[in-house]
Amino acid sequence: MRKLYIFSKFQTSLLLRSFKSTIVGFLLPVVMFFIFSNMLAELEVPETGKTIVDYLVPAFIPIIIINAVIVIYGQYYMLYKEQGNLLKYKLLGLNTFSISFGIFLATLIFQIIATLFLIIFAVVTKGVTVPYGNLLSVIFMMLLINLYQFAIVIFMASLINKSTTYQSVSLIIFYIQIFLGGLTFPPEMFPVFIKEIVYIVNPIIYGLVAMRGIWADGQSILNYSQEVMILSFVSIGLIAIGMFISKKREKLQYQ
Repeated sequence: MRKLYIFSKFQTSLLLRSFKSTIVGFLLPVVMFFIFSNMLAELEVPETGKTIVDYLVPAFIPIIIINAVIVIYGQYYMLYKEQGNLLKYKLLGLNTFSISFGIFLATLIFQIIATLFLIIFAVVTKGVTVPYGNLLSVIFMMLLINLYQFAIVIFMASLINKSTTYQSVSLIIFYIQIFLGGLTFPPEMFPVFIKEIVYIVNPIIYGLVAMRGIWADGQSILNYSQEVMILSFVSIGLIAIGMFISKKREKLQYQ
């Protein structure tokens, strides 16, 4: 446990010391909120009596998570894997899970700080209401979205060997999720046929639906059991497939 704590502390310091990724990670959701809250201020969400501004924070929190897990965590993990650092840390007494979890904890701290920046900015500039009575449900959904993004990384890492390749693919997946998942341009702006496709091929939209309902509409997490089940099953499936492929590839390497 102590080794995991020391490693995650080191990884957090390493992450926050990376000026470019830290500033972009902290400022991107804030800048996006500023742009979209002004650009879409008059767009009303049907049957709610609210404008889209009330739904921006629960849409941008998943963007923070996707950036932290898919881009930052995944890239660090692939670099460690490619450079042989996973083996080096194993010789120091850390197993693969501890190394992976230590990197993930660092990105989780990054997420918390970036989310607080976003919420404070939204409250100060637009008077966005924070659902204090529903915070446990919000945290649950954040963790579930983290699990889904983690599952994507596990699946991608099982297919990709080079960090440069992973970086390119991860950015594509990042943009697909945020632009075609309703996280930037809200689903209300999508044509019907695109929306139907998105619900089939881009599961992050189920996380968005639940986050919006919990954050802005005061709904219970129990009202979104279908969305929770879909994200859970997809995550478990991707992790299982990724682990299966990784084990198969390891066996082939040693034959």
